[in-house]
Amino acid sequence: MKLIASDFDGTIFIDGKIKTEDIEAIRDFQDKGNLFGLVTGRTYHSLFVLIEGKIDPDFIIANNGSHIFVKNGTDMIEILKYSLDQDKLRDVIDYYGRTYPTKIFTDKDREVDRLEDLREGEEILSLAIYSDHILENPFQEDFSFHKSIGVTDVINSAVSKQTGIEFIKDFYGFDKEIIAIGDDFNDISFLEQTRLSFSLNYVKEKEVLDAVNFKVEGIRELIENIDDVK
Repeated sequence: MKLIASDFDGTIFIDGKIKTEDIEAIRDFQDKGNLFGLVTGRTYHSLFVLIEGKIDPDFIIANNGSHIFVKNGTDMIEILKYSLDQDKLRDVIDYYGRTYPTKIFTDKDREVDRLEDLREGEEILSLAIYSDHILENPFQEDFSFHKSIGVTDVINSAVSKQTGIEFIKDFYGFDKEIIAIGDDFNDISFLEQTRLSFSLNYVKEKEVLDAVNFKVEGIRELIENIDDVK
C-alpha cells in the first residue's frame, strides 16, 4: 500500500478546475488499495464543495493541519481539531489588522471579519492575513504562521501540515515513506520530510524546489510513474 498526500490549490486545483485526467488517475490509485489524501490551507467546507463528486479522498488535512477528517464508508468524519484562543488571537489581529485585511475562519463553515461576529459555541480554526509580504511572528508561543501566495494563515502553534501527516500515518498504521506533492511555501513542512517529494514543473520558488526531489507536470504523471521512482 502507498500513501499520497497532496496539496490542493495550485497542485490539483489549477485555474479554477480539476483536470479529468487527474481525477481518473486518483481513482485508479485508490482502486488498487492505496491511500490518497488532500493537505490544504483551506477549511474543510470550502474544499469539499470543490471536490464533491470528483475526488473522494481517504483523508483531508485542512487548515494547514488544524482540522483532520478520514473516510468512514461514504462519510468523512472529524478526528482532530485544534482551535485558537480568542483573547490571544485578538493580539494578532490588533498587531497586523491595522495594516492588512484579515479574515477569521470557524468550524461552522463560516468566515467573519471580527471576533465580535462569532456565534456562541463557534470555534476559530485559523486567521488569514492577506499580504504578499513575509510576516514576522511575534506570537510563536501560541500561533504559527504559514505563508502561501498572497496570504499568511495563522493557526495553533502545535500543528502544521506535517503534524497532520504524522497523525494520519499513526491513524492508518502506515510506517513507510509517504509520497508528497505541493507547490507553495506552506507545503514545505511536509515536502522536506520525505524522499518521495514532488512539485510541479511550473513552480519557480527556490524554497519550494529545494524541499523536493522530483518535478512532474501534474498528479496524473506522478501516479503513473511512481513505481519507477527510486
